[in-house]
Amino acid sequence: MARPRGDRGPLARLLIVNADDFGRSQGVNLGIVRAHREGIVTSTTLMTNAPGTAHAGTLAATTPGLAIGVHLVVTYARPILNPSRIGSLVREDGSFWRPSELLARSIDRREALMEYRAQFARARELTGREPTHVDTHHWVHDHPALSWAVCELALETGAAARTHTPEQRDEYRAKGVRTPDHFTREFQHPGHIGLENLLTLLGGLEDGVTELMCHPGEPDPELVATSAYARERPLELAVLTDPRVRSKIENDGITLTTFADL
Repeated sequence: MARPRGDRGPLARLLIVNADDFGRSQGVNLGIVRAHREGIVTSTTLMTNAPGTAHAGTLAATTPGLAIGVHLVVTYARPILNPSRIGSLVREDGSFWRPSELLARSIDRREALMEYRAQFARARELTGREPTHVDTHHWVHDHPALSWAVCELALETGAAARTHTPEQRDEYRAKGVRTPDHFTREFQHPGHIGLENLLTLLGGLEDGVTELMCHPGEPDPELVATSAYARERPLELAVLTDPRVRSKIENDGITLTTFADL
């Protein structure tokens, strides 16, 4: 739960600004670090099987103030484990299914947990830190099997977890997993990532701890060639580093925080 805020009311408004996809490419990595140093990003989640993963690990060493969790992946590229061990999650060639394909299949939740454990361990090794929290690439842990695996991993490691709905939040908390009070994914996709969009979102924050998901980045050839969300990332970056956003946070008495402080 959120901390008391004294004479300002019964609960404070605290905000975690988490940049997904750390490791996706060097341009994404550089954008996330810039959004932290020059903007309002407090936290990120690392992809451990992506082209920029090693680069992200190097940046982590020089960005100690950026909290780092694990962006658990079962819908992009290839697994950390031998594909023969997680047959329900991969195609015949050993690559992960796309989200719509995976979610239409029967998923073995224990196979998902095994792969998630391997990715968590890889993130710890690459960054030299204990990951603060976990979430999923393409937000697939609305699926019961993947939600179970995320929750189990959080319990095993002591990491906090992203939850998408109040029902999922309450389920995780009942099992002893730390998670924010609220989650918003409204700051994404064309038409929703402008300055006014973010200022409006900040103005409507509820009491308690809210996680705001974002996807900043700087364009690079790898991203442009392989991502459908390449052009939008620099737009997000520009908004997240706009001084008017920082002023809004300060003027409204919003406290920036991380999953480590839950």
